[in-house]
Amino acid sequence: MALQKLENADAFVVRDLDTEAPAIGIVRSAPKILQGGAQELARSQTYQLAALEMRYQGASCGVNAAPDARDDAMMAFCAELMPAVESSSLMLNSAKGVSPEQIAPLTAADRRNDVRLQDIDGISNTAHLTGIGAVACASSVRSLDGANVAIENFDDVGLAVARAAVAAGAKITAISTSVGAAISAGGFDLGALATTWKIDGPGMVATLSKEELPFWRILGADVDVLFAGSKAGLIDHKNGENITASVLVPTGPIPYTTKGALTIERQGVTVLPDFITTAGGLLAGFPEGDDQAAIESWISSKLQSLMASILGKDASPILEACFQAETFLKTWRDDLPFGRPFA
Repeated sequence: MALQKLENADAFVVRDLDTEAPAIGIVRSAPKILQGGAQELARSQTYQLAALEMRYQGASCGVNAAPDARDDAMMAFCAELMPAVESSSLMLNSAKGVSPEQIAPLTAADRRNDVRLQDIDGISNTAHLTGIGAVACASSVRSLDGANVAIENFDDVGLAVARAAVAAGAKITAISTSVGAAISAGGFDLGALATTWKIDGPGMVATLSKEELPFWRILGADVDVLFAGSKAGLIDHKNGENITASVLVPTGPIPYTTKGALTIERQGVTVLPDFITTAGGLLAGFPEGDDQAAIESWISSKLQSLMASILGKDASPILEACFQAETFLKTWRDDLPFGRPFA
């Protein structure tokens, strides 16, 4: 991995591979962003690109700044990385702690298709297509018609997941945010979910449920499919024992540790690889055509085809996906990166 420390901001860029290949990744900000975690996120991005047979490498950026100093820190960050973005050697999306407005200069210089930035029913197309892709992957494992679904980390992507899952016939019976969890055996109304998220943000759980539940209760919710992705390593070998869903679908990078994934797989849970289930958002920047309906269909078909190639094999879906990604990496790399995408 290559580490670049910025001169004019307390920030860094991790590029996953020792290569000049263009890098795609995210920008996070907090008072202290750990480089180790950034390396894991960059690795997951590399495997996603390889699984899609795209000759790029993953990247992850960290901006160390307190909330009241973040605007200035992000301005310095954007200014220093502008040449790399203008040359298309680096492409970045905002992530935890960074608003789209704070990297707006880099977004404007980014040459990826602007279709990813379009507003779709109140959320970005990137979030919308991430949700559609995740639901398409889940549907490859089992029908969602009549299924009970839990969405951990309900946000814009969570709303997109809810919309696509309900369209497929599912009920959203549990959600969680950083504030807590809300559970409804009869299912939440989709309109209510959208409205409360828009008005209350993470506090939506208090509006939706009179009972105060801690956010971790979502993992043990009595559901068929669990969508999860609030942070890397969320599910470890301890709390993984609480999962009762039959399918775990990541909506964010590496929400499981190595032991966590093994634990729930031994319980009979089908654990899908994050670098495939979240690929809809990445593909939003490289769409085939500009027609929204066609792009949605293309992404769903592409990801379902990938899922078909990794399900029902001797190894787990995660390992099968790794094998495929590594096969592509070997077509243009002499050596594979050390370590697979696990938190």
